[in-house]
Amino acid sequence: PNSCDCLLPKRPKQTMGVPTAAAITLAAHAAGNAILLYHIFSPLLEQDAIDMTHLDPSVIIDTAIPPKHLGHFVALSCILSIAIIWGCQRAALKLSLVNNMILIGIATVFAQCSFILCGINPMKLPIHTFISALYVATNTVLPITLLAPSGEVIASLQHGKSRLNYEAVVAYLFGPISNNINPSTQHKQQRQHQLYQRKVQRMHQHSTLGTLIGMCACAIFRVLDHGMQIQRYPMPIIIGATAGRVGGLLMAVLVTA
Repeated sequence: PNSCDCLLPKRPKQTMGVPTAAAITLAAHAAGNAILLYHIFSPLLEQDAIDMTHLDPSVIIDTAIPPKHLGHFVALSCILSIAIIWGCQRAALKLSLVNNMILIGIATVFAQCSFILCGINPMKLPIHTFISALYVATNTVLPITLLAPSGEVIASLQHGKSRLNYEAVVAYLFGPISNNINPSTQHKQQRQHQLYQRKVQRMHQHSTLGTLIGMCACAIFRVLDHGMQIQRYPMPIIIGATAGRVGGLLMAVLVTA
């Protein structure tokens, strides 16, 4: 039997407290990215800190992270996300790969626009900006498209295939959470599933909000003339998005409990 079956039931029986299945999956996803971030960039920044000791702090800050390291990090992050979320959840809903790619592309554009609010010129280092935006987009999109029951909410069945409803994605992440249970739902198990869906949605909303807040907050470090390695672009964006998602998930657990 699948080792994750005991942790991630398709139809949870509990209706009170934290949705354990979704919480474990999202926590593993967020923690995995944080560990991956540390192991890829920590050796690089430690070595560069030694090599750049003679440089002016402003020069250190203006020295961007090599795109090769960023590309490896984002690629491994995507693989990790799919392995944790889809592999453990065993979601029966098979969403179109094209729809997922389109949604990630749209989210990447919006992420790049949000960088402007952080005081970052997206055209100064376009490759770094694109890779960073792609990281933020995939970490926001993949959990809601692969993790049931959120995938059931944002997708519709057309001609026998599951298709993403893009307006539903925006409403799911940023819209109000309904407190009303469908009165036509007669079975107790269906009502429990609706309650579970609301709690999972709240966890996704808090995680997304934490990602945006953390990203914008850490971008402020760029204006400090301290010459720290984590000030090098786009480390403030990546670190802020990763830490913000972890913080948002913790807040969601506290609110949902």
